[in-house]
Amino acid sequence: MRRTPLLALIVFMFLAFAHGTPLRASEPATAVVPTKIELPTMGEEVPLSRIKEICTFYGLHDLWRKIERDPPPLPFKSDGCTGWVNEWKGVSIYPAGFLHDLKYWAGYPGEDVERLVADAELMIDVARLLHSTTMAETMFHGVRLGGTEAFNTSFSWGFGRKVEPPSSTVSRTTATPNS
Repeated sequence: MRRTPLLALIVFMFLAFAHGTPLRASEPATAVVPTKIELPTMGEEVPLSRIKEICTFYGLHDLWRKIERDPPPLPFKSDGCTGWVNEWKGVSIYPAGFLHDLKYWAGYPGEDVERLVADAELMIDVARLLHSTTMAETMFHGVRLGGTEAFNTSFSWGFGRKVEPPSSTVSRTTATPNS
């Protein structure tokens, strides 16, 4: 019998009881359900009105309130499962990656608990889509390592709030020889 790593089990139990009722493997995921809504394609810029529809459909009300209160300055685009496959054995895991990207885009620096929850929700969503924990746990460990804001990548936590400072203009003078 395969054992789930202790951290994954603790995160799963936390999420199950934080939502008020235990999550069951036979029930549809809270965030990922059979799609009745078409998600934007990879690389497509998603306007706030569409983000609101998506958050409403998936029950991500707290996420929408956060975005509505203080929209990230950079437009939202998802690349799906960053650096990973978006389909496994004929099953699309793009919806899980899309929602995970949305949470990372809206994140604020220093929100360690929110990031952990977003990563755990990705793991649970992928496990439910694939009916397996192997890929889900692999992806969880990958995003925990690679998604940290310390790496300051284009997909790090809070990537929608990372506005590059204006490039400094250095005054250059051309030296002319004295005659």
